[in-house]
Amino acid sequence: MQIDFVWTLLISLGLTELMELGLAYILGLRNKKDFVLMAMVNVMTNPAVVLLNALLTRKTGLNHFLIVAFLETAAIVIEGAYYKNYAEKISRPFLFSLETNAFSYTVGLVISHII
Repeated sequence: MQIDFVWTLLISLGLTELMELGLAYILGLRNKKDFVLMAMVNVMTNPAVVLLNALLTRKTGLNHFLIVAFLETAAIVIEGAYYKNYAEKISRPFLFSLETNAFSYTVGLVISHII
């Protein structure tokens, strides 16, 4: 694995954590345990999504939009399930997961087009 890709994974995770935790705070989440849960769930899902996206895009002939849609949907479902089962103050866990993931994905897309 190239060092550049490791940096990509770390930057992606860091920005995702900032954006999603920031949005959660803006949406009114104040429970420390739920913030820790969010951070841990992102550590689980974000690098996997970024890595699988890179591998599937490079190694298959699949449409990039379909790859992203599948991976992001999987992340939303997985994160929502964790929030449903373990969060203390996150109501509507799957909607919350959709909102935070859509926000961070959209901002990440904008940033990547600017850079």
